[in-house]
Amino acid sequence: MIYAGHDFAAPRKGDRRRWAAVAAVLEAGLRYEGFEPCGCGQVPAYRPHTSAQVRARLRAAARSGLTPAEALTLRDLPDPVRHGGTRSRLRGRSR
Repeated sequence: MIYAGHDFAAPRKGDRRRWAAVAAVLEAGLRYEGFEPCGCGQVPAYRPHTSAQVRARLRAAARSGLTPAEALTLRDLPDPVRHGGTRSRLRGRSR
């Protein structure tokens, strides 16, 4: 058995997507803890809730050079780099 942290709330028994997310978070060495080790009155740090959120964060880690543990703590994902910028979208438009 693994200690998941003071702020851990187990998903429903049959919710495989959420249990997969919990497994990924714990495998990355993270726990469900607030900013204080005791968990006293602090807001818990972000952790992904579904396997889709885990996959998105791991893809962002691969693109940006973050470690999986760093990417799994991101509430908002960085915007992907788009080649061409705004100009390429405006070229075909008439003014």
